Amino acid sequence: MDIETMPDRVSAFDIAAERMDWDRKQREIASDPVTWVEEILGETLWSKQAEIARSVRDNRRTAVQSCHDVGKSFVASRIVAWWIAAHPPGEAFVVTSAPTFQQVRAILWREINKAHAKGNLIGETTETEWKINKELVGFGRKPSDYSMTAFQGIHARYVLVVLDEACGVPETLWDAADTLITNESSRILAIGNPDDPTSEFAKICQPNTDWHKIRISAYDSPNFTGEKIPDAVREVLVSPVWVEEKKKKWSENHPFWQSKVLGLFPQQSATALLPLSMLLDATRREYTPVEEDPRILGVDVARFGTDKTVFALREGQRGRIVFSVMGSDTMETAAKVKAYMRRHKANLAAIDTVGVGGGVFDRMVEDNENVISMQAAARAVDYMTYANCRAEWYWTVREMLEAGELDLDPEDEELIEQMAGLQYKIDTRGRIVLESKEDMKKRGLDSPDRADAIALAFGRNDDQDWGAAYGVIACRNCNHTFVDNGHKACPQCHHEIG
Repeated sequence: MDIETMPDRVSAFDIAAERMDWDRKQREIASDPVTWVEEILGETLWSKQAEIARSVRDNRRTAVQSCHDVGKSFVASRIVAWWIAAHPPGEAFVVTSAPTFQQVRAILWREINKAHAKGNLIGETTETEWKINKELVGFGRKPSDYSMTAFQGIHARYVLVVLDEACGVPETLWDAADTLITNESSRILAIGNPDDPTSEFAKICQPNTDWHKIRISAYDSPNFTGEKIPDAVREVLVSPVWVEEKKKKWSENHPFWQSKVLGLFPQQSATALLPLSMLLDATRREYTPVEEDPRILGVDVARFGTDKTVFALREGQRGRIVFSVMGSDTMETAAKVKAYMRRHKANLAAIDTVGVGGGVFDRMVEDNENVISMQAAARAVDYMTYANCRAEWYWTVREMLEAGELDLDPEDEELIEQMAGLQYKIDTRGRIVLESKEDMKKRGLDSPDRADAIALAFGRNDDQDWGAAYGVIACRNCNHTFVDNGHKACPQCHHEIG
């Protein structure tokens, strides 16, 4: 009603009648969610988003494996809004989930709230709930809020379950969600970046499942196809510039290129040191440090060019990057190490002393700080298994991932990217050796400075054989020392050295 023509007094009956007319209009166009979004919200869904919305209307189960920045959560939120508004009050219910509460509240439900306000929709929404006349008709929860019985008591003719960032949703929640769509009028929408090939999401996206599957590549975006959409929509979608940047940074064989650009589940190489699925599991883990936990600062000191000096803090099973800078001199870095040890109450700093890191270590020793020199080329404690200390440090990280004993920052995409790009091989002696940084750069990957800092913080820092860094080996059978010139056995007692 136009404000200028509004009578002096509007009766409650008039307000209710206007609301009923508005709700009736929404239900009249409810048969097409795309039209509903256009007419009620005044927004545009581009072709793939429209395909998703209509699939939810037409199919009981819809799975969408999508690249980065094509409006996944936006379209999911609009489908939620359409579902509640287009069905009679009290007959529709929505349940949403995502791996973390931050993803539930700050991403999907933030968009749901926007849609509710923009469309002047029925009822009231909060950060994670939708109520009509004080009756709950929709909510968002993270997986740990659920048990297999958590959905008991939810009864509605039209139930919609939305699993956002679906790769991180555990199998038990999929089973529980499936109990909500027992009638023909209910639906599940699973949508997310296909970054974990071992996830339940990956299983349902395989051929011959009863899910309607949609894949979105960056090259499907209107910024590549030329599809006509409003400029405001085009500006928030993945761009050719970003794709070209990632092609140079990752190369087309990197798992992040496959998942975040092509919308494909990565076919990770058998020589990948740290499988992406394990790394993603670590970002979903929540470890609370306790007082007796080791607090170690891993310090990877930049050597040249665009490399960065990075500090990683270990608190028991929890690892976080706490400092990163380019172009810091050794004295400044030493001062920063001391400051961060005090700030985080670290009881040890494990410093990479190859190259300029040696100067940082020497200054810390002068100041009587509790530090240890970490030399990647030194002989590993288990020298029969690992070619050097660097391989042993990283394999320790791998074993923690396999055991579910590592908590990594879910927001640190660069760290996961670096760790997922590491490869290894077996040398002529049957030992594990990591790909060199030089070889990584030949593949178009940056120096893994963040990953190295984590490895320094979590790697074995005891009993390092410093002489091995200079080619000196001590036989464990007779203690004879000698320079390693490719010997396969001790020249004194002829004991095999690996």
